[in-house]
Amino acid sequence: MKISLLALRWRAAAAACFVLASGAAQAAPVLQAGDRVVLYGDSITEQRLYSRFVQQYIQCRYPELKVKFYNAGWSGDTAGGGFNRLERDVLLLNPTVVTLFFGMNDGGYRPMDAGITANFKRNEEKIITALKAKGVRVVVYTPGAVDYDRQKKLGECNYNDNLESLGKAALELAQHYELPHADVFHPMVTFQTAQKAKQPGFTIIPDAVHPNGPGHLMMAQEMLKGLGAEPMPPLGALDLKGGAGDGLRVVSQQPAQVVLETTRPMNLPFWFEGGSLAVMRDSGFLAMASGKLTVKGLAAGYYKLALNGADCGKFSADELAAGVGVAGNTFAPAQRLHDLIQRKEDSYYTAWRQVRLPLADIAGSQQIVEGLMAADEGYQTVIHNLAAPLAKGTFTLTAAPEGPNLAQGKRYVCSDENKYNWGIGGLTDGRWDATSQHCFATGDAPNFPKHVTLDLGQPARVGTVTLGVPPFGSTKTIKVAISADGQTFSEVGSHQFQLRKEERATVAFPSATARFVRLIYADRYDEDVNYPRVFAFTTEVEVYATAK
Repeated sequence: MKISLLALRWRAAAAACFVLASGAAQAAPVLQAGDRVVLYGDSITEQRLYSRFVQQYIQCRYPELKVKFYNAGWSGDTAGGGFNRLERDVLLLNPTVVTLFFGMNDGGYRPMDAGITANFKRNEEKIITALKAKGVRVVVYTPGAVDYDRQKKLGECNYNDNLESLGKAALELAQHYELPHADVFHPMVTFQTAQKAKQPGFTIIPDAVHPNGPGHLMMAQEMLKGLGAEPMPPLGALDLKGGAGDGLRVVSQQPAQVVLETTRPMNLPFWFEGGSLAVMRDSGFLAMASGKLTVKGLAAGYYKLALNGADCGKFSADELAAGVGVAGNTFAPAQRLHDLIQRKEDSYYTAWRQVRLPLADIAGSQQIVEGLMAADEGYQTVIHNLAAPLAKGTFTLTAAPEGPNLAQGKRYVCSDENKYNWGIGGLTDGRWDATSQHCFATGDAPNFPKHVTLDLGQPARVGTVTLGVPPFGSTKTIKVAISADGQTFSEVGSHQFQLRKEERATVAFPSATARFVRLIYADRYDEDVNYPRVFAFTTEVEVYATAK
């Protein structure tokens, strides 16, 4: 395999890592209850990405601290510029902690020079001493890295050598002043180098300077270590045969399905976009951000794991016995927290950059600023409320049949079509989300039973049907029937769901040849839950070829 000169430069940069302990892995917890944290830096901070992930992780991992965050990133800034605007953009917020992430622009996008490093170190030290004089705790980060493959001129001037020198200066200051700190540069270079060796076009820095979302997640992991953040706590452990366990109890145990429940409050999982899963895994952040679930005593085979109805993956009995990490990338309440943090960051940016600074000389503008800052306080409060630990978590382990889900993407018809745009395609879209986009609903005709019929497209041996309901609606009993011709149906099983509870169930039966699978809504509860009881809801249905 041919390796480009640029790829060799990446490898050389990784190999040339200086030996200077970053302290990230051994850092003591930095944050305290009620802290006000300003994330300070240049355009990479202004992107409002790593800042969002750092905030989200801290809120999920340490909800009891109720930390408040503010983003003070400014595009094109340097350590010198950061010192000049310190009073205006940072100290005005009365911070107790400030993180410093400068250096990308300080190098001037030219070859390394001792004068450049000395100037950066001088200005970074001015920021540190000014903050310490005010009693502010300071956390130092090295600058990140650039991608030579995405901008030839950066490779020609060996800009990563410049950034590495600036990072070394930053860490020397941190050690001199005994400050918590983290090396962001070398993990980025090492990660990119390893990925490029496997996939030459790979990058987490599309424009060579500003990382994308997965790149910011990778950086956030190192920054969190610098803050002394610990991995997410274990979710619980249980031996189904011996009965011994910690933090889990059995709700129900059947051959095809085991339902467990936590016996203590559970931290809200850390959410990230599904497209970032590979970077999360390969960088090691997934292991840090996933709570560990251990279940021993399961029958041999594979199981689909769900947390409060959200799909968490497929694992073998051996993997579950050893302990698996449960990620939050499919957990809607966790995404809700992430999205609110994003809106809060955007709202503060408006208050600061679009109102307070440009309108400062206009009479009455302070009233707008005060209103927007009151909104920011409201955001912070709601974020703390959303990040509160879950009273309990329910884990459903469903025996996973062999072969693919035959219902994925298949068409279906309902005896009572929904006229309100609910769940168009949502019954078989592979998503278990309890939302109007992904959750199926019948129409509002008053008579029961109702039914929905899936066409698998061609006859197949089927033996397992998995289906679920959302935490709303009055859906009660769902019967499952199969047919070879779409005319004569044979009932093969049923399940009665609980009211007001998001739940999944598996109906297993002797394998038979069928092309059509019908869900029959046999009855309903008498109570309306968010919607009139005449609607029947189903989050998803999966059909497999063999019973398990």
